[in-house]
Amino acid sequence: MAIRLPGLVESLRRRRAVAAWRQAAAAAPGMDPADLAALAPAARELSEAARRLSAEADRALLRPRIAQDGIARPPQCDWAWRPLPWAAALRPPVIAGVTGGTALAEGVTLFHDCPLAEITLRQSRRRDPDAPAPFALSLDALGFDGSFLSLALDLPRMGARGLRRSHIVAVKARVRRERPAEMFVRLNIRQGPNIEQLVSELMPANGAEAALGAEFDLGFQEINPDKLEHAWLDLIFERPAMNRVVVEDLTLARRPRADI
Repeated sequence: MAIRLPGLVESLRRRRAVAAWRQAAAAAPGMDPADLAALAPAARELSEAARRLSAEADRALLRPRIAQDGIARPPQCDWAWRPLPWAAALRPPVIAGVTGGTALAEGVTLFHDCPLAEITLRQSRRRDPDAPAPFALSLDALGFDGSFLSLALDLPRMGARGLRRSHIVAVKARVRRERPAEMFVRLNIRQGPNIEQLVSELMPANGAEAALGAEFDLGFQEINPDKLEHAWLDLIFERPAMNRVVVEDLTLARRPRADI
């Protein structure tokens, strides 16, 4: 689809539109509620469209030059994916005092049950030209007396609906921790009222402490492609109190399993 570059007149119109929205935002605290209610739907629609365009631009322009997207694909890989926190800029990039159920972006949510929200999430741009992911995500937790802390990542529709019993899904991560602590991944597959859950610990791969991995063999699961509605991955942090965990990259890759 060809997009015509804006000419002088269109550029002026765009600047005027941006200025008008800025003025409306500045005047919002003292604006009549009826006027705010009238402007809100258009503001939300504009914001969502701009957010999606910005995210796609980040994916296209900020991805590393090596191996296209930098994802290591196994032989016969038919789908690979890097979740949004490691592929595109989050807005805002830092969230302090994160409460349970906080959405970081579309399809990305942090869950925990700790009454003390002494948790900070920070996304940072990777400056190393050899870094496979354009962004890293760090989690700092001070006091934590809850029973769980996890980051839920919705799989894209293409990745979720394409899951079959003939697949193996591999998860790879690069992680740095101030203190030793286990990390787990859980693949959730919803089929109507039922949810299949597969859990695996992220373990060092290839002898590298920072390179972690896990695999899910779907051959032993009851998966019906016609009923499959949704799938997501939970990144689970064990004993997060007084620790800082930096996830420098996280990717998923799907390949066919060997016939037995």
